[in-house]
Amino acid sequence: MREIFYPSTIAVIGVSAKEDNLGRNIVANLVEYGFNGIVYAVGPSGGMIETRRIYRSVGDIPDHVDLAVILTPAKTVPMILEECGQKGIRWAIIETAGFREFTEEGRQLEEAISRVAKKYEIQFVGPNCIGAINMENGMCVPFPRLTKFVKQGDVSMITQSGGVGMSALNLMANEGLGLNKFVSVGNMLNIDAEDMLEYLITDEGTGLIFMYLESIRDGRRLMEIARRSPKPVVIFKANIGELGRNIAQSHTASLASDDKIVEAAFHQAGIIRVSDATTFGNNLKILGLPPMKGKNLAIISRSGGHAVIAADATELAGFNLAYFPESFLREIEKHFRASVIRLTNPLDLGDLFDLNVYAQIVEQTLQLEDVDGIVFLHTSLSEAENLTSRRLLDHMIELVGKYEKPVAYYISAAAEEVNYLKQNYDFPIFTQVVETIRALEMSHRYYVQAGKIRTKAETPIYKVNRKGVKDLIAIAKEDDRDLLISEALQVLEHYGITTVPSLIAGTVDEAKAAAEEIGYPVAIKIISEQISHKSDVGGVQLNLRNSSAVAEAFEEMMGHILQAYPDAKLDGVLVQPMVTGGRELILGGRQDPQFGAVILAGLGGIFVEIFEESQVRVAPISQRAAREMIQNLRGYQILAGARGHKPVDIEAVVEILLRLSQLLVDFPDIAELDVNPLRVFYEGEGCRALDARIILS
Repeated sequence: MREIFYPSTIAVIGVSAKEDNLGRNIVANLVEYGFNGIVYAVGPSGGMIETRRIYRSVGDIPDHVDLAVILTPAKTVPMILEECGQKGIRWAIIETAGFREFTEEGRQLEEAISRVAKKYEIQFVGPNCIGAINMENGMCVPFPRLTKFVKQGDVSMITQSGGVGMSALNLMANEGLGLNKFVSVGNMLNIDAEDMLEYLITDEGTGLIFMYLESIRDGRRLMEIARRSPKPVVIFKANIGELGRNIAQSHTASLASDDKIVEAAFHQAGIIRVSDATTFGNNLKILGLPPMKGKNLAIISRSGGHAVIAADATELAGFNLAYFPESFLREIEKHFRASVIRLTNPLDLGDLFDLNVYAQIVEQTLQLEDVDGIVFLHTSLSEAENLTSRRLLDHMIELVGKYEKPVAYYISAAAEEVNYLKQNYDFPIFTQVVETIRALEMSHRYYVQAGKIRTKAETPIYKVNRKGVKDLIAIAKEDDRDLLISEALQVLEHYGITTVPSLIAGTVDEAKAAAEEIGYPVAIKIISEQISHKSDVGGVQLNLRNSSAVAEAFEEMMGHILQAYPDAKLDGVLVQPMVTGGRELILGGRQDPQFGAVILAGLGGIFVEIFEESQVRVAPISQRAAREMIQNLRGYQILAGARGHKPVDIEAVVEILLRLSQLLVDFPDIAELDVNPLRVFYEGEGCRALDARIILS
């Protein structure tokens, strides 16, 4: 990807002398940003723009060209790319729109472009994109006319929407954040977002990566790259609902991922997710500081009111107010004109007017071993104070570098002064008290999660009967059906998951005999390849206590189902003992188009159905991840034994999650899997799967 950002020669194709021509904007942007290479303008009409010759074709250019930037009508692009290939150009940015995001004819044009690119081994960004920027060498090829509105820095951006990307650059400019590289990937016909991410994690000028995504092509690759990134990866993932999905299909031909899976995948990969402009700006700012390694926060404020707001936000963020030793507080008290404020944390400096002393106090606070970070809340009320406040900020910057602890700097001042600080200081400036602390909370979460990712977690591999599962799936596929309940339970047994004893009965007499053998009370469940959700059609009868109850339930079930589904093939019933005690969970998983095998755990019964209380992870999972899934359920305290109740066997659930994870990875043919309910007994007593459903792809 380096050749995209560091070309020595660029051909801008689609240039004319007309005032409204977008190609000439690209040439002008390269001049404005001071591109340090050679630029050739190309357009069929020829002529001149600002003393620069317009070549009629790529072939007319006398020298070698590293990068072609193409902005011509869609139907001309395959032919132009052919000319580029013949010229020896191996890298391109195709900014033209009107392809698969527009019409079927556009899709066919894309296929033609791909054929040409393959023929000449051309790699390209786009089509349907806004271009790329490299602030290091002035390579700026978006087609809107741009000024140097954003300063150079270490933030690099990958975006699937040129418009959103430009808005993000505006926000960065307003916040004083510096850009290193920018690329709009558009339809990702050749180079995709993951390719760009892989390049940027090794790019020397990039310190932080932001991505705006409407679709995810290869979720597992995205996770793998982000996991090994030494730099923070921040992603705004849009297109999470039906309305957003409809827009995205017409805009960048995107398909939405299941957002809960996206959330889990980002968490597992250490990706920081944002969903609004405020969080985006605050996260980018705070990530420029050393990480908040612990939870002990010091609040230093010039205003008592701001200190109270900050203390509330600290508690909500899960931080602790760091302990200030008495000797430390007495030393600070010496600087006060009158001892009218009780010193504590938050530290209210409302009685202290010498701003030069503030820096001393901040340094003394950073020296405290119990302090992991500081929120400094400042107000500047006059021109004179603005000047001394700037000197104070200079000291803060030095101290952050010296002690490698974050100081989140909030200021309340006139808009002109705030803008001055943002534009002239390479240091994050916050203007909302609560957002300042939320940003530190994100810094701490990222630091902790990054540490977990870098610490390799165990993913055990169990000895299982893969052949047994393979044979069951082969039989079902040969019959063009999903697995029957009896077969699904066998699959679980083959993978070491204990199920409830079951007997198959095809007639009333067989059902009564099975019930006698198992022992009352029993449950009977319909076996049918056409009926997946048994309880929805009356296919489950529970707590049958004698043979007459079994006979009556069998006849009633068969009659009702055949009346409702006359074409259904009924293979009898499964007779099982009633199992009581413990708690019910639902475990399962499915194959996701973007991320592959994913695993789910939820509280059973109404909790999962009404509250959708579940946790999802991308498989394979580690023991730590499996345990985290259970602990993150809102009803975990019930499982752990709240209010004197006995705790259930959580370690047994962890093992079953790991075994199901292995099953779903081993057999991509399993499109969906439900173990519902899983009866979890008390600590040390294990679990049993009472029912299972397996849908094949």
